Amino acid sequence: MSRIALLPPDVANQIAAGEVVERPASVVKELVENSLDAGAEAITVSLDGGGLARLAVTDDGTGMSPDDLRLAVVRHATSKIRSADDLVGVSTYGFRGEALPSIASVSRFKAVSRARGADEGAEAVVEGGAEAVLRPAGCATGTTITVEDLFYNIPARRKFMRTPQTEGAACVDAVVRLAIPRPDVRFVIRRDGKVVRELLRHHDIGGRVREIWPDEKLADLRGARGPVKVTALLGPPERARSGANHLALYVNGRHVRDRVLLRAVAQAYGSTLEGGRYPVGAVLVEVPPTDVDVNVHPQKSEVRFAAQGAVFEAVTAVLRDAAGAAPWAQATVRPRDFWAEHLAPGPSLENQAPALIARAREGTLAAPDDPVEAPSIRDASTAQHERPRPAAAFAPPVALRAFVEAPADPEDPWARLVQAPYPPKPYEPVARAAPVAPAPIAAPREEHVASELPGGGSFGALRYVGQLRRMYLLCEGEMGVVILDQHAAAERVTFERLRKAYGARSLAMQPMLVPERVELSPEDVALVEERADDLLSLGMDLAPIGPTTVAVRAVPALMLRADPRRLARDLVAELGRQGNDFSRAVDLVLATMACHGSVRGGDALADEEARALLLALDGVDFAGHCPHGRPVVWSVRWGELERKVGR
Repeated sequence: MSRIALLPPDVANQIAAGEVVERPASVVKELVENSLDAGAEAITVSLDGGGLARLAVTDDGTGMSPDDLRLAVVRHATSKIRSADDLVGVSTYGFRGEALPSIASVSRFKAVSRARGADEGAEAVVEGGAEAVLRPAGCATGTTITVEDLFYNIPARRKFMRTPQTEGAACVDAVVRLAIPRPDVRFVIRRDGKVVRELLRHHDIGGRVREIWPDEKLADLRGARGPVKVTALLGPPERARSGANHLALYVNGRHVRDRVLLRAVAQAYGSTLEGGRYPVGAVLVEVPPTDVDVNVHPQKSEVRFAAQGAVFEAVTAVLRDAAGAAPWAQATVRPRDFWAEHLAPGPSLENQAPALIARAREGTLAAPDDPVEAPSIRDASTAQHERPRPAAAFAPPVALRAFVEAPADPEDPWARLVQAPYPPKPYEPVARAAPVAPAPIAAPREEHVASELPGGGSFGALRYVGQLRRMYLLCEGEMGVVILDQHAAAERVTFERLRKAYGARSLAMQPMLVPERVELSPEDVALVEERADDLLSLGMDLAPIGPTTVAVRAVPALMLRADPRRLARDLVAELGRQGNDFSRAVDLVLATMACHGSVRGGDALADEEARALLLALDGVDFAGHCPHGRPVVWSVRWGELERKVGR
């Protein structure tokens, strides 16, 4: 006798159900997707016992006739496709014809539906995969599917379910993720008879996403590269979470788990995200339906792109370009009122701000006849060209005396600051003129005060007050008191200049009179030899001179403040961590270089140097964060300050 036998239909159905129905959340996902395919405008999900005891999904869609209802619980019966050719470019959520029969085979299943325009509805009852019992029923237009005692006939599967609270939370999360790309549909979720979530209709994706994450500062990032369109609402890097549970990814409206898209998001944020962390929000990618295969996973949670590399590059480019203009990336302040009154009359002050900043940098901006504000304007715009730099400030490491002095760009005060190879001297307090007592500054009207630093202005418009503990720059602006971390701010500026120079292949190198010897492991020395061209493109000239020794022969011209030996060790270590993915390593390596070559906490800053740093921040993206994701700026509104002191 043959040892191979055909399995009974009920056993085959239960095995197939294991691929589609993992837990109550899988059932909810399949049923809600069917409701969306039916054109529903309102969907209600009810859960009892975490969905294990009972779950029901009700919609106001097109409904089904009795004949359609009978076929709906038969395996491989579907209204979505008719031939294999229809699998190319599927635009509906479902198309396999497996969900309802799989669910019915492992539960006590009931479907009640009435087609639009029909006089009455019908009810289909299936228990444990048996043949459906069909009878007439009175109901509203639409469909209600009830699933009770899930996995009652598969005890082995039932015992692996988690607590009702955990399973119920997973069901709610499944509905929320389905709701994001469909702001036109109202969703209501009930747990044990109580409404726990209601998502109202919105005009666009932004309204729905912000309703789901109301406490996050989400930036609207949009763009297109060729046929790939990207719509994203993402939070700042300092609010990133470990893992990708709070980042929802969609391809043509379908929620997916895709490593290519996760890597694209991480690449767009560059070094501001730590490894394994992702921003909060949603990314929706649209590609031609014929360029994506959705028939690669039983639960349709994975897709395959025809041109995976092109999609990756497009998503990365769109998010990187758009994120640079995000409010949390800019973190700038609006100009003070006197700019509008004295310097830039007209209805569109925001549009004139860049021209004002350019004039300030050129030293051609005439100060108004205002005894309080005029000195601060002149100091912020021209003092770096008129005052001598105190020699006591910024004593660099001893190793820098071995460098050939590189002339700084006289038009760039910040370049003069970061490239100044002065011999080290002990810190001496910088003599300052007695400050002029300023007139009280009236707090701005409440409608002009933003809860966060809005975009459209400039750091150069701030009035620099002084340095705190040689670590923070204290400023005042229209909205209130502004405090900057001097190391994070300088690191951001240096990083942007390094990245632009690297992108233009114009990263200047500074040779050393006497090469520095650095001891490394044999593996790191081999890595230096293997990656010599990559290191040269970053401005580092390293040459192996022994089995565990390399010589540092040149460093980037912007890195004259750094210890070349420590810089070489950290760069090689970063390259080793990133493996062969040099494109991912570039930003992280440049961030490491920027950290070494920037003003540190504890460095004394002269007034003109602090103002030069403020002006330099106006010309970079992500000015609100250092390359490693730490915030650069923090502020207190005038109103909040007055409440603190009881005024």
